[in-house]
Amino acid sequence: MTKSMWSPWHGCHKCSAGCKNCYVFYLDSKHTKDTNLVTRSKTNFNLPLKKTRGGEYKLASGSEIATCFTSDFFIEEADPWREEAWEIIRQRQDVNFLICTKRAERIIQCLPADWGDRKSVV
Repeated sequence: MTKSMWSPWHGCHKCSAGCKNCYVFYLDSKHTKDTNLVTRSKTNFNLPLKKTRGGEYKLASGSEIATCFTSDFFIEEADPWREEAWEIIRQRQDVNFLICTKRAERIIQCLPADWGDRKSVV
C-alpha cells in the first residue's frame, strides 16, 4: 500500500498534554513560522484530486493518505474549508484517509449532514 500525506491546511494550537512535544511546532520554529496561524494550503488543498499528464491520480487508488499531519482536521479555524475537504474525500472513495485528531469532541459537529448515523461515529 502506498502511503501519502495531505495537508489541506497548516497550523495548530496546543490543546492537550499530548501536544507538548509536537513536531509541527518544532519544525515551524526552525523556519521561524508561526504554527498558531492556521492557513489553507495554496498549492495542495486539492492534492487527492490532482492528476498526472496521463490522467491518472497522483495519489494512486488504494493509497493510505495521512490527513492534516501539520494541523488538526477538526481545528476551529478550518471550519470554512472543511466541507470542501469532505467533498474531496467523497470523490476519492478508492483511497483510505487517515484522520488523527486531538479534538475528538468536535468530530460529530464537523461531519457532513449526509454522513450516515452521526451518533455512532465516536
